[in-house]
Amino acid sequence: MAGGGNAQDGEVLTWQECGSAAAPSLVLLHGIGSDARLWRAQLAAFAPERRVLAWNAPGYAESSPFPEGTPTGDPTLWAQRLMDGLDALGVSSCVLVGHSLGAVTAARFARLWPERVKALVLSSPAQGYGQSPGAALLPALQARIDDITSLGPRGMAEHRAPRTLGPGADAAMIRAVTDAMARVSVRGYCDAVRLLAGGRLADDLPAWNGPLHLVCAEEDRIVPPATVETLAALRPSARLCRIAGAGHASYLQAPDLFNRCLAHVLANREPD
Repeated sequence: MAGGGNAQDGEVLTWQECGSAAAPSLVLLHGIGSDARLWRAQLAAFAPERRVLAWNAPGYAESSPFPEGTPTGDPTLWAQRLMDGLDALGVSSCVLVGHSLGAVTAARFARLWPERVKALVLSSPAQGYGQSPGAALLPALQARIDDITSLGPRGMAEHRAPRTLGPGADAAMIRAVTDAMARVSVRGYCDAVRLLAGGRLADDLPAWNGPLHLVCAEEDRIVPPATVETLAALRPSARLCRIAGAGHASYLQAPDLFNRCLAHVLANREPD
């Protein structure tokens, strides 16, 4: 499993990457408090059969942040950065997986470049708030920025990260999600909060007519299963995969079940 990066106009986008088999590639987008490293179980599981890439979003890990003053509440900016990165890596088609806030970028990408996406997978997807550019952040979103600026990434992580797991998580797993959240940069995280404020999944999903797969986790306290079920009801053709015994970070807490869902998507089979 290798880390690497590519550059566009001096801006670097970094990845975890493994595998080299035929298209479509599997592309994984993390949530607001994570990074590419936490996808290790998916990278390892699918590398024998295809190319697997997990990005570090702009401002995360070694990926360049957006320039100061960029209106990062616009999901198109994030989708364009993803497009540039995939072009640089020679990825012409993919199964695109967006977890939590990563779903906002994934859905906008699929809307703008549907020919590049063989299937769209949204795991515990953040809905986004659709706030107008320049509007004051909603209190819950401002609280996120206040937490990281006052407590620092580590303090914020210790406060917020355990909620991303279900009650069965052991100490090692709690430490893993806490350490991942503690790795975020203040600037990258604040830009991502603005994406959460400005994006709105409901604006993009109606424009996507390709295969749509939704994943929910039974013990998710951040994006409860009922929220994902409501999204599924809007698209009768959408396939819904439920993961038992896991919280929001189901790909980490229940990797075998999560990978089974992805395997069904890649094989175009109905979920269990």
